Amino acid sequence: MIIRKLFKFENAHVVRGCSTIRCRSSLHGHSYKVELLFSSNFLDNGQMVYDFGLMKQNMKAIIDSFDHSIAIWNGDESEYIEDMKKHSDRW
Repeated sequence: MIIRKLFKFENAHVVRGCSTIRCRSSLHGHSYKVELLFSSNFLDNGQMVYDFGLMKQNMKAIIDSFDHSIAIWNGDESEYIEDMKKHSDRW
């Protein structure tokens, strides 16, 4: 049996090595999806492959750390990184 859970989040970034000027010079965002698949030949004591409540609880902090935040490349200029940190609480 296979079960799945889909998580969605929004995140912004600059792709410095991109071939287009637009993506390598402008902060822009995307909608992301993370899908977890759990497979088992046996059910647990609750007759489940895995408890969705536990999964959501464990994944919440990870997904929340990316949701509506800015992904910063540590190779960027320090002035840019400091500006991103200064003007956004979520980096």
